[in-house]
Amino acid sequence: QVMCVSVGVGTIYAVGHVDLKLAADTSPLISLTMKFGFGAQIGVGLPVIATVSVLFMVGVEIYADSSQKVVVTAILLFRGHAEILGGLVGVTITIEARGSIIKDAPGGPTNCKAQVTFALDISIFMVIDISFSESWEEQRQIA
Repeated sequence: QVMCVSVGVGTIYAVGHVDLKLAADTSPLISLTMKFGFGAQIGVGLPVIATVSVLFMVGVEIYADSSQKVVVTAILLFRGHAEILGGLVGVTITIEARGSIIKDAPGGPTNCKAQVTFALDISIFMVIDISFSESWEEQRQIA
């Protein structure tokens, strides 16, 4: 996360994230997963009263293994967060959309999968902590 611009109570950050995972097991299966994303976050803070931030991120996830399975996923992420009274009350809303193309083996079918996740987290000073998440998914064979 790198601060790009700061004007008064508002700040704009450039955000980046990279994950690289190499796995092996006794089947024998070797797999590689690479996930990267970039985006922007805007934060506004009024000391003691409230802070609000909005994050928008786009990303790509690529999975490949030794059985020749390949999955390419595009990701869109929106997250809004607000804290009131120095963190006594916090609310986070997250919406994530993912679209994947899945090829299990050469000559096998190619599937397309779309998924949308909505999450809501509410916290009130160590007394109430409500977390809600709902996902919808659809999968179709495309080739």
